Amino acid sequence: METVLTIAGSDTLSGGGMQADLKTFEELDVFGVCALTGIVNVTSTDTKQTLFSPNLLADQIDSILTQLPIQFVKTGLLGDFNNLLVVVNKLMNTEIKLVIDPVLFFKEGQLNFHKIYGDSIKSLLMPLGFLTTPNLREAAYLSDIPQISTKSQVQLAARKIQSFGCPNVVIKCGSEFPGDIAYNYLLNGDESHWITTPKLQTVATDGAGCTFSAAITALLAQGYPLLDSVRIATEFVYIGIQRGLTITKDLGNVWQGAYRQKVVTANERK
Repeated sequence: METVLTIAGSDTLSGGGMQADLKTFEELDVFGVCALTGIVNVTSTDTKQTLFSPNLLADQIDSILTQLPIQFVKTGLLGDFNNLLVVVNKLMNTEIKLVIDPVLFFKEGQLNFHKIYGDSIKSLLMPLGFLTTPNLREAAYLSDIPQISTKSQVQLAARKIQSFGCPNVVIKCGSEFPGDIAYNYLLNGDESHWITTPKLQTVATDGAGCTFSAAITALLAQGYPLLDSVRIATEFVYIGIQRGLTITKDLGNVWQGAYRQKVVTANERK
């Protein structure tokens, strides 16, 4: 069994963050370990983050990398430049394949980050990446396109993000993109692919982005090709949203166990 590391924050409601990553890893048959960057406290009206010290983050990463054979790492919320610099220093001279979820904007609320942090994601973290998975607002920020609302703008944004040194880009267009179809756009080197699902009318979408990138990481760690990993991860998240947990009328979590339940049920019918 492969062991996969997530470097991410903790989500108090457990839909996203480290909790979503570890649950997704488990559901997709890899052993997940984590280094925590901080705690995100999600309420009905706000999202607040409390970051841990960079020394604590460095100690966690050292503990894992010196004792376990890690080939794939997924980053989620790093939170600030100091934590980002720790991750870059720990991974830059390794053969580890890195999946970067930029986590600059939450559906639940706005994160306040300094420009140096956003710029460093582009200049320092992206060159280490094998794949990055920004959502629509993150893609707009990283590509300096004020608003992305067409397929051609999605493609342009992906090329701009790819130019930072990360060869593979998936842009999660999500519910903010016009129309009744949800798009994931994969730029894989020189090849591009649109992966689609119907949009779901539900609030149970918190953690969708974390779950998506974690699923891709788990599948890549098991040897799945990138395109297959993105397609399976898209289905994994779609089913997780479809059968997600409603918390309030405006808030709900993806359920990572839904994909397994569907597979088990399908096998029982055979």
